[in-house]
Amino acid sequence: MVKTFPLVRRGQNEVIAYLLKPIANFGLAAGKVDVNTFLSHVRAVAAALGEGKHAINMCDNRYLFLVSFCAVVLRRHINLLPATKNTFTQHQLNEAYADTYIIHDGVDIATPIPSIDLRKLTLNNAHDSSLGIPQIPNKHLACITFTSGSTGQSKPILKYWRTLHCSTAINYRYMIPKTDNTIFQLATMPAQHMWGLETSILMPLFENVCMSDVKPLFPQDIFDSLRSLPAPRLLVSTPIHLRAISVGSADDLSLHAVLCATSPLAPDLAQEIELKFAAPLLEVYGCSEVGSMAVRETARERNWLRFDDIHFEKDGEDTVVSAKHLPESTLLQDNIDIIDEQHFTLRGRTTDLVKIAGKRGSLFEINQVLLQFKGLVDGIVIYPNTNNAITRLCAIVALKPGYDKLTLRRFLREHLDSAFVPRPIHVVDTLPRESNGKLLKTRVEDLLKSLKK
Repeated sequence: MVKTFPLVRRGQNEVIAYLLKPIANFGLAAGKVDVNTFLSHVRAVAAALGEGKHAINMCDNRYLFLVSFCAVVLRRHINLLPATKNTFTQHQLNEAYADTYIIHDGVDIATPIPSIDLRKLTLNNAHDSSLGIPQIPNKHLACITFTSGSTGQSKPILKYWRTLHCSTAINYRYMIPKTDNTIFQLATMPAQHMWGLETSILMPLFENVCMSDVKPLFPQDIFDSLRSLPAPRLLVSTPIHLRAISVGSADDLSLHAVLCATSPLAPDLAQEIELKFAAPLLEVYGCSEVGSMAVRETARERNWLRFDDIHFEKDGEDTVVSAKHLPESTLLQDNIDIIDEQHFTLRGRTTDLVKIAGKRGSLFEINQVLLQFKGLVDGIVIYPNTNNAITRLCAIVALKPGYDKLTLRRFLREHLDSAFVPRPIHVVDTLPRESNGKLLKTRVEDLLKSLKK
């Protein structure tokens, strides 16, 4: 049995990154970065790490994240990838993990934690290809990721080197439409989040994908960044970002594919994005504990296609997931209906069933209806904690110009049982989503409290 796997499974002259902005202290202009140059940066940063064990990787520039992530692995240290970058989280990690230090490219640092600012390291492009590509033990704990905390307390997830390279091969096989060309990828979510790590960091390391350094947020920035990349181009994003760019102009922009994950995607939005970019859109289902598990073409399909290497086992209403590359089995938090050997449907989380006026409903299905409203920019239906004798669902929404809550309520009455039509409906400018597209339960509850005042 193979006991190691390369740090990079690419040819040393292949392109691994395409920079849209120069990194002067690394001696890099905008444009292509080959594997040899990348490895020289990894070795230089690894030499600068000093002693330690756990590296809180806070880099926002995706190329610097990739370099520092691999430098930490090369030193046999462990990357800590927090869902948030605030100093409170840094202090929490420092208390929970021994010999902690921070790698960053410009962020508020919690003192007295040791830190390395990559903007202050002076490197050059000198490299020695004779050094080859380092081999990493399969059993090395490469990183600890953390659940988003969208339904409560964030939890650590251990990711070993074998898990990362095996899962990436599976993901590439199911997510990327076949091509012999290098795919140039743009991702809109942070590398610290599991969806961002799987696609924008691990795929460039192990498959024929070239990452880009930026993380654009606004629609025009996303369009401009995509236009700056060579073809074939791949957009990896979230429903909230796709909804924002669905109204923008992309007449001259075609893509190889679009990948989307982190929250449910409405079929009509999937259809709009496919038309806009003349490309297939694949929605990906997964969780932090397992990673990606299934895909579907949401514009045309309701059922999910489970990856061959991922195994589901039903235990009553519960579903347990296992795979050879995973260290342990995981109990899913979602209700799953098995259709056949490889297909299933989702019925929402096991905790989202609600009972109102003697009727049972699923928050997942109710939110799916909300997402079909043409005037929606963003929104969520929740079941608020209340001491009232009668509890109703509540909606918090951001709407497009020309739409109001009366129009939305009329739409919901046409598509939902009256017991599940939200009352009240709060209209806001934006919802408090994290950079990974998630809505944290605590932040939604705080917003609702402020709206009731």
